[in-house]
Amino acid sequence: MSIIDLPPEILCQIFQSTADFSAVNTLARTSRAFHSIWLANSPAIFYLVALRALPNFSDAERLIAAQEEAHTAAHPHSPEPSLSRHERFLFDARCASAACKHWDEVCQVHHRAHLRGDNPGLRPSERARFKGSFYHLWTLCTLCNTRPQALNFLVACDPVELAGLDEVATWADGYNENEFGDSGLDFMDGTWNAGFQMIDQYCAGDKKENCGHREIPVAGDQAPLRFWVFFDHTQHYLGQISAHW
Repeated sequence: MSIIDLPPEILCQIFQSTADFSAVNTLARTSRAFHSIWLANSPAIFYLVALRALPNFSDAERLIAAQEEAHTAAHPHSPEPSLSRHERFLFDARCASAACKHWDEVCQVHHRAHLRGDNPGLRPSERARFKGSFYHLWTLCTLCNTRPQALNFLVACDPVELAGLDEVATWADGYNENEFGDSGLDFMDGTWNAGFQMIDQYCAGDKKENCGHREIPVAGDQAPLRFWVFFDHTQHYLGQISAHW
């Protein structure tokens, strides 16, 4: 008995147990039977794999909700968006990965081996922190068409989340050449600038709880280009933010 002779529900469970979307893609290309299972069950398969494969899944979900709301507001009489929900998840995840790769290339934290021991390259924990803040930034920028919602989003952020937003926005606005290959990420598409400006104004305001991270005296050799919020070797500085309120 061949594996493709198994009942469809078993084949679907095989998909749902894969470790990541690369494995899903490989499995879907294995045979017509597996491809048919993927087409018939892709939303359910996607959700279960995403819970394991995307460390920032809840942040990605919040971004999707904001994007769907923005689409409805901008096109109240149009049909559904051209991308399905799981296709949008994957598109956003590719953009987050492309952004993280570029940020790593800009910071070149691997050159600070004296601070990072035997693993000087960018670590999974650091990628997860960056991508989480990237999703937050994209959500805020998406909400900027309805400014009260965007402001409420900022107000709900804790000081550490604000620090991450501020650093990602600073990098996105001033330290990249908007070259992200075929990922689809484009900081020049008009969605982003209002969000960059809102974050800068909010963190430069009079409320100390909004700008505490900007006052932390992080040693220069520990913070490439003054970025430090996401690195493992500088996490202890985050505890100092409250001292500057």
